Amino acid sequence: MIDWSKMDMRVSRTEIKKSHERLQALALPLANLSKKQQKNLPVSEYFLDELAQLSSISAAAAKNRQIKRVGKLIVEEDRHSLTAALFECKFTPEQIAKIETWYSRLNLSDEATIKQFVKQFNASEFNSIYQLLLWIEYAKHLGDDELLEESLADFHSYVKEVAILST
Repeated sequence: MIDWSKMDMRVSRTEIKKSHERLQALALPLANLSKKQQKNLPVSEYFLDELAQLSSISAAAAKNRQIKRVGKLIVEEDRHSLTAALFECKFTPEQIAKIETWYSRLNLSDEATIKQFVKQFNASEFNSIYQLLLWIEYAKHLGDDELLEESLADFHSYVKEVAILST
């Protein structure tokens, strides 16, 4: 049983930084999509223009700057919808079904399963998963449906992001 009165539930700067780095890393898989797939992404025209520019840049320094720019723009878009769309472009329905089984398999009381997930998806981190699962439990403890919905969306997006980045 978790004593919530002794828990500091603030999101650490490290976790925020890791989240932004994951979003920046998604810029390359997004740029590698076909033009048709890019057009079907749930994003603004401005974002699509910036993504198209990334595809056309060949100089390493300029490409890195554009990757960071696209990564920052992802935050302004609906991150969860964008991640879900990229996830569906990258994986077959069978692969998606296998990856999505992790949603129910991962929980705070089973560290071995969390470690197994981290081993399978090298872009994931134990502490990040643990924090996301902790937020879900905290929302349940508070009975806050809005926080629970947001926490579950963050957790599902995390699983999809690390699956994409681990391929």
